[in-house]
Amino acid sequence: MTAERRPTIVDVAREAGVSRSLVSLVLQNPEKVGAVRKQAVHDAMARLGYRPNAAARTLAQQRTDTVGVLISDLHNPFYTEIIDGIEEEAAAHRLRTLIASGGRDPDRERDAANTFVELRVEGLILLTPRLATDDIAALGAALPTVVVGRPGEQPVGCGHVHTDDHAGIGLAVEHLAGLGHVRIAHVSAGDNPGARAREAAYREWMTRAGLERSIDVVKAEPNQDGGRAAAMELLARPSRPTAILASNDFVAVGILGAAHEAGVAVPEQLSIVGYDNSIFAQLEPVQLTTVNQPRSLMGVTAARLLRAQAEGEPPSAVALQPELVRRATSGPPPR
Repeated sequence: MTAERRPTIVDVAREAGVSRSLVSLVLQNPEKVGAVRKQAVHDAMARLGYRPNAAARTLAQQRTDTVGVLISDLHNPFYTEIIDGIEEEAAAHRLRTLIASGGRDPDRERDAANTFVELRVEGLILLTPRLATDDIAALGAALPTVVVGRPGEQPVGCGHVHTDDHAGIGLAVEHLAGLGHVRIAHVSAGDNPGARAREAAYREWMTRAGLERSIDVVKAEPNQDGGRAAAMELLARPSRPTAILASNDFVAVGILGAAHEAGVAVPEQLSIVGYDNSIFAQLEPVQLTTVNQPRSLMGVTAARLLRAQAEGEPPSAVALQPELVRRATSGPPPR
């Protein structure tokens, strides 16, 4: 082969002494080819330095075998664990994943989603998107689309996977109230449907527990710095809370840091509960009490719903159940 021309499937067939159709079969359905002839083709590709041409295959098959995954925040490990589940299911069906981040910006999300459409992906999975409902519905009309972790009004024509956040917040409030806490504050992280839904659930469960007079909500950015700032505000109050419920683990870690900085012992003087059970919560120095969302299962379920849509089934919704994971950051209130 010359440096000016890349080896083609014809060159591989000639080198291996087989037909072009057999090389195509090895590339697309290797399980249908015997071991000896398959090895001959692979040896020929190795000698020639052949790499399959994805663009040519797309044109020939009229499909890309790719799934677009759009996440709202690359910095939150919660999303990476969902992606693990998506890729596990996708790989089992020989699908590849393309990943883009919207940086919690609806305009960037819209651009990324449109790029996926232009690349002719087989379907879209949107993780807690900030896009307007109508924008998501438009994507769902163009190709199979599944939304993950976005409570509230659901876009028409799209599948949906979420954890029952109302029940999850209920588990956290009941846990803290059961320990004897009355002054239970809530740090609501970010202006998005998920944070608003968890705040509404907190207010409802506090009222159910007879603690409506102790409802206390502080808004924060959905990250560690936001949690720290919110905690410093709460801890500076004359009648500070004895427990803080964060709307995600990232924020809860910031609250934990602020408590240590202020000399407030956890959990002896302040209990902290997060939400998600991300890798942060499980680290030995943190050991955060939190509400578990089955992140990998969310990803697997989303990929399965997407495949079902691609095969002609109508979009469907799946609600997964949360669990409280009690660790070292929650205990009875101080006397």
